[in-house]
Amino acid sequence: MLRRADHDLAAEAMRALDRIKEVFPSGVVPPEVLTRVMGLPPMLRVSGVLPVLVFYAAKGRGTRKVEQAYDIVGSQLRAQVTSVLGWTEQGTPSLDLDFLKRLTDHLRRDPVTTARVTVRLEEFSMWLRRLAEALEKEQELAKAARKTDADGEQDGSADV
Repeated sequence: MLRRADHDLAAEAMRALDRIKEVFPSGVVPPEVLTRVMGLPPMLRVSGVLPVLVFYAAKGRGTRKVEQAYDIVGSQLRAQVTSVLGWTEQGTPSLDLDFLKRLTDHLRRDPVTTARVTVRLEEFSMWLRRLAEALEKEQELAKAARKTDADGEQDGSADV
């Protein structure tokens, strides 16, 4: 069966976003996290692969829920890189300095690979951005509906 790479990337991005939602008890992802995820594609274009990976490695360290969300994005970016390079790893480990050093050394020896990695991360990040935008809208609509329900209950006009 013929598979489309963009469908695989969409599925991987959805899994990443689902994992981020699981971090937050209410399942509501804070605007700060969604904004950062939506900013990933331009960040990649402006800064490049290695600075973005270093950013997520630095932000993903910690126990705060926001840091856990950054770690999830970073681990998914790492998974995309390893997929392009044909490197095998168990699970989806976090970004760390050892990985970044290994990647830097590889990219310095094989500059053509940088383009392949960049394209893959940009494609993945676009899917993640689109899905984050959809989640943001979904959360806004749910919040508005809760407010409408609460307002209806306060004035006694709630449907019975």
